[in-house]
Amino acid sequence: MTARPWLARSVALIAIALNLLLPACSSTRIKSPPSGNQNSQAAGFRPTEFDPPLPAADFTLTDAKGKRFRLSDLRGKFVLLFFGYTVCPDVCPTTLTNLRRALESLGGDADRVRVVFVTVDPERDTPEKIATYIESKGDERFIGLTGSRRDLERVWKDYGMFVERQEVPDSAVGYLVTHGASTYLIDPKGRLAASYGFGTQAKDIAADLRRRF
Repeated sequence: MTARPWLARSVALIAIALNLLLPACSSTRIKSPPSGNQNSQAAGFRPTEFDPPLPAADFTLTDAKGKRFRLSDLRGKFVLLFFGYTVCPDVCPTTLTNLRRALESLGGDADRVRVVFVTVDPERDTPEKIATYIESKGDERFIGLTGSRRDLERVWKDYGMFVERQEVPDSAVGYLVTHGASTYLIDPKGRLAASYGFGTQAKDIAADLRRRF
């Protein structure tokens, strides 16, 4: 019996999320999955491919302007989907900076790509806070999203995203959030095409996008 697309997608994403899980967005190094095809001086960079591509679950959340945003509205574009939060000390800003540099290196072709940042911290990440954060990390091609915990939990589940709050009582932030660190690539047809592990260089992301254009 052929596996249902949504089930295959969920299993694949959960496997990637667990292999690329970050402890509370700390600076802990992450090893690539054994079959992750990540950066290697011997073999060269290769993303984790979804072969064949899997349907990317659609969702509707709230953007930085307080308006409803639907993922499927980006059909026809490549989408780089990343989950994080604005209080993240290092991993999230590092990833977004890499994605911005990747788009900058694409020149005019960057208009074919959108970066979608979905919060894992809805209690603190209001649309206003998301707006300020995205403005400091990206450009007009970056879309920051938040929403109710119920709506976000559905999205996290659909993308196999492990999210766990960790209290840090002696810190200024109060708590951190453990979450998966993959960046998912969704193709113009709305299919999950690949995943990039944390630490993937901007030049490698840009090169991978160019070969798909």
